[in-house]
Parts: sequence; C-alpha cells; structure tokens
Amino acid sequence: MPKVLVAGQIHPDGMAILSAEPGLEIEVFADPGETLPMESLASADALLIRYGVVTADQATQMPNLRIVSRHGVGCDNLPAAELGARGVPVTTVGPVNAVSVAEHVFAMLLALAKKVIAGDAAVRSGHWHRRDTVELGELAGKRLLIMGFGRIGREVARRAAAFDMSVCAFDPFVEPDTVRKAGCEPLADWEAMLADVDVLSLHLPATPQTVGLIGAAELARMKPTVLLINTARGGLVDEEALCEALAGRLASGGAGLDCFASEPPSEDLRLLSLPNVVLSPHSAALSTEARRAMGVVAARNVVAGLMGKLDPELIFNADALREAGYGL
Repeated sequence: MPKVLVAGQIHPDGMAILSAEPGLEIEVFADPGETLPMESLASADALLIRYGVVTADQATQMPNLRIVSRHGVGCDNLPAAELGARGVPVTTVGPVNAVSVAEHVFAMLLALAKKVIAGDAAVRSGHWHRRDTVELGELAGKRLLIMGFGRIGREVARRAAAFDMSVCAFDPFVEPDTVRKAGCEPLADWEAMLADVDVLSLHLPATPQTVGLIGAAELARMKPTVLLINTARGGLVDEEALCEALAGRLASGGAGLDCFASEPPSEDLRLLSLPNVVLSPHSAALSTEARRAMGVVAARNVVAGLMGKLDPELIFNADALREAGYGL
C-alpha cells in the first residue's frame, strides 16, 4: 500500500482527492512548525509538501520515494536536482496562484502610492486635515521593471498595462520576442535601467545568483520615490540596506514586502517600524481560490506521480531527470 506523507495542511478538496484514491495510506503533519520525523519520511512513497524543508541527506534516506508534490511553485525547500538524479520527479502546481500574487502586487503598490494605511489611520484618529498635506501618487505613466517574467511576472504586466504603466522586463530564460508580445520592453541589462524605473517588482526564485540581488549599491541608483515590491522570496533584497535607504534617501519612496529572509521575521526587524513599508505574512498566493486550486493540483500530482502519468509541464526538475536518463 503506497504511503503519502502530507507536510502542511492543504485544502479539504485536495485531501478529498487523496482520500478517494483506493489503496493509499495517508499521514498528515498539519502543524507548519512541526519537524517531519525521519521514520515517516523514510517510509513514504509520495511526499506532498507545503511547509518545511527536506534536505539532500534526508532524501537519501527515503528509499521508497516516487514523487514529491510541492504545494506551490518554488522548490528552494527541496533538493530537486538530487531527487531528479535518482529519478524522483518534483512537481509544482503551475499557474494556479499567478493571479492571486499579481493582484497582491497591485494591492501593495496602490496602498503605497495612495498612502492608504496612513490615510485610514488619520481618519480613525480624527486627523481629517491630513488631506491638506499628504501627496498621493498615480500609477499611470510610471515605469515598472519586472524582474522575472514567468507566469506571475506576466500577470503583473497585464495589470500594469490596465493602469497605463510603461513596463520593461528582465528574464534571461525568456526570449525577448515573448516579452515584446506581452507588450513589454525586454532588457538585457536590468542594472542600467535602475535609475529610470518608478516601480521594481521581484518575481525570481531564491538561488545563489539572486540572493542579495538588491543591495545598497542597487538601491543607491534608484529614484528617491521608487516603490519596491517583493512577493517572490525573502533574501532577494538586503533587508538592512533597504531599511537604511527607506529611512534616508528613499524616504519618499516605499516597499511592499510579502516575504522575508527569516520567516516569521524577528519582532525587532527595523523594517517593521517604517511608515513607508507595507507588509504581509507571505500570503500573496493564498487567496481562497488559489489555496483550493493549489491543494487540488498538488493532490492530483501525487496520484499521477504514483501512476506514472505526470503532466510534464508541472515537473520542476525535468532537466535533472533527463540528464540522469529518466523519461518524463
């Protein structure tokens, strides 16, 4: 009887798919802070993981493993290449959360440009005359740089067009013609554009090449009024450098952060005290609609993986599987 280990609570509709599949033994660890016991990992034929980390060393102690289904699109919490070398596919949920994240980008962007949080606080505290001193911004005509032009980046670009923004995009893995067809300007050198952009939105994975990508030097080249949005991965932005910039030269700008280098962030993280920062608890992808879809697709990937009928478009480590001589 194949055993499915579920790490993190998923939508009931996803659990229903697993429960309806005959012959599956299901073990659930719903607490996101709970450490997955090695004895459970070692006996699993399938792993559906929302929270937590599985290391390369742990993976070597999982001899029965046939499929890893990620409840999301990022796989930096998994040894995807090592699993691929063993012939174990790692899947993602594909584009189901792209709209949720893209909408969250604009929720944060509008909150910053229109100073929604401060305005709400002013009305609640009786400071109505704040309206005579505050300067609100508009998105129309502003230049947006999208870093990472995958599914989410493209959804952000679509919404930016509706706001009459000028959009450029950098992604070395996407053909320039694909960017142009989306109505955006492809960039070969994103750093050369930093001084000209009004908004920077990050949609990159966390890799050795991207961690710390936006640091003090990059922030120093940006407009004092720049708005930076990160709904991708914590660590892409140097948080100390960002705090220094937003409290100083970029004080008339702002940042929207959905993710942090350490999660949850420390209560004494200085960014939490700045008035020109909008924060959310890594929840951009968790709309009601996206949460259900992620649970359903992640569960279907488990079943398909055990049957050897995976959708190749959802296999994250396809290159590693091919290089090791395994078919998709």
